[in-house]
Amino acid sequence: MASFVSIALVMLLIVCTSAQGYGQAQLYINGAITCQGSSGCRNFGTPSNPALSCQHVKDVCPEAASDFYYIESAGLYRKVFCEMEIEGGGWARYGRSNQTAIWNYVDEDATEITLDIIDTSEVKEMIDLNYNHFLVQTDVVFKMQADDSINPSRLTTRSIPWLVDTPLFIPEYGQDHTRPTSIIEFPSGSVDRVTCIPGGTSKCGQGGGLPPANGISKSFFFQSLFFSPRGTGASALIGQWRRNRYTWNGSYYYVYAK
Repeated sequence: MASFVSIALVMLLIVCTSAQGYGQAQLYINGAITCQGSSGCRNFGTPSNPALSCQHVKDVCPEAASDFYYIESAGLYRKVFCEMEIEGGGWARYGRSNQTAIWNYVDEDATEITLDIIDTSEVKEMIDLNYNHFLVQTDVVFKMQADDSINPSRLTTRSIPWLVDTPLFIPEYGQDHTRPTSIIEFPSGSVDRVTCIPGGTSKCGQGGGLPPANGISKSFFFQSLFFSPRGTGASALIGQWRRNRYTWNGSYYYVYAK
């Protein structure tokens, strides 16, 4: 009888119902959770039993770990990395990291690069799944400037939460070569906005998606980057290309959505 009592004390069967109404039984055995039910958490989010979203996985299996899960919703079926720790979990992760080495472009005035951070298909997926909550996490240091020069670099951003395609660039030509005409960079404590630091003839607030001088833009995330300080249409006062510079230095850029 004692053995049956001890087993009863360490095995408690409870039924948990998520905020979205998904029922799931959980069996606690010596403090560890083994999810039971019609599908079971062990098989939930798998090819044979896909979830509707990362939040669905979190709702049905609150102890689910950050990992790849299969999602099927709105006609989509794919493998998605679900982040279950930050800000309550249930986030689909998009973006990329530099797998071989950090992005190490610091005050670069010559190298032309194109970086695709978020695929167009992934943006379409965000729209199709009606995501309206977003988080941006990155260790990247970003800066771009034009000083009495034309910098043809163009950055593609997506507004948060509407995901409107919005270009970001420094327009036209500055005439003051005593100070930088315009510098755009992340403001202190934020990586989903930029600020525009003016020079003598600043282009801040004059197009290109730039906020007013010393102002801060609305929230967005980068989709793709085209840095081309000496590309087609570029110019710099008496060939001083250091006036056209950019910095993109870090190891990852992620967008979380739900």
